[in-house]
Amino acid sequence: MKKVFLSLITVLLLSSCSNNKVEVTYLKDGQKYTEIVCMDFISGNETILSPYIESVKFGYLDSVSFPDGNPDDMNVHISYMPLNFRTRIKPYSPEYYAVYAIHNIHRAIEYYNSLFDNKIDFNSQTYHRDIEIVFGDIDLLTTPKTYFFEENSTMAPSLFFHEIGHRAFWYLEGEMGINFQGLTIVHMGLLQYFTMSLNNSPVEMEENPNYPNVFRRDARNVHAYPLDSTYMLRYTFKNIENAYKEKIANQEGSIFKYLSAIYGAYDSFVLDNFADNHFGGMVLASALWRIREKIGQETTDLLVAQTIVNLNEYQNMREDYYIGDKSDLYSGIDWSDVLFGMINKDKEYFDGKNIPIIIDEFSKTGYPVQSVKY
Repeated sequence: MKKVFLSLITVLLLSSCSNNKVEVTYLKDGQKYTEIVCMDFISGNETILSPYIESVKFGYLDSVSFPDGNPDDMNVHISYMPLNFRTRIKPYSPEYYAVYAIHNIHRAIEYYNSLFDNKIDFNSQTYHRDIEIVFGDIDLLTTPKTYFFEENSTMAPSLFFHEIGHRAFWYLEGEMGINFQGLTIVHMGLLQYFTMSLNNSPVEMEENPNYPNVFRRDARNVHAYPLDSTYMLRYTFKNIENAYKEKIANQEGSIFKYLSAIYGAYDSFVLDNFADNHFGGMVLASALWRIREKIGQETTDLLVAQTIVNLNEYQNMREDYYIGDKSDLYSGIDWSDVLFGMINKDKEYFDGKNIPIIIDEFSKTGYPVQSVKY
């Protein structure tokens, strides 16, 4: 009876779209699926009707540049074109990408609102209320404001969930004061867990089929602590070089310019000893995903979210709860604060019944859980 009722709701929702809908093909777990998207966030006069987005622009990427050779300071040069939502949207048109972007940005923001009881004020991030859809050759440098796609490529919801996750965690650290101390692997691992949980998939970021071994981050793979050389920056950039060989041959192209900025800014010590936070974060994210598989999404999401808002308190308790070498821990939030927090939150919400599972999965990852006194 419940399935029949849910199906009826789905039919009613889709019928309310009238002709104001579009079928989108998307990528999840390396497979293609289709989804009907209601365009109720676009009015008849093409105004964006969204509580989170003011405008959407479309353009073609002309070039990128890196002032002073800083790879973290990219200037994007775009030729903008008008979007037209008044006619039927064609597959893989600019409007097709724009509609799916808005749809998934809404989904991600509403998910984070539910996780954190609307404490994250996304609308205070005014710079990100205007987004851009850009056709270009540098999709690996997508940001929460500018989404790059190769023409005729298949979008993945996880991309949008990940980028909105950045906005959520910027707010958690900046406005709410969680002591991550930057985009660390723990910061990223928590973000990546929520990306996977919202997408109901262990694949945190889909792989571009045209450039294998660059993007895909899969929690089903073994991600062990401590991080080995395959998590270091050099390994990541070598993968990019191998995947984009043809594009790198064009010295006026975006990928060549980006890698040139990277190798100009980072010396061998940095490349060999600093972890890529996106891949390093999967160590924590995969442990949380395995916990989710055993105790469910609702329980795990609650424990992780409630732990996050109390992480500063748990970090301040290290002197009492951490009996290992404290110099091994990061000065900001580290894995032990997350574990200790989840243990305490499970005691608070579930009488501690999930603690053995939580500890076991952290232990399987290689975290020295014996140092955490609980």
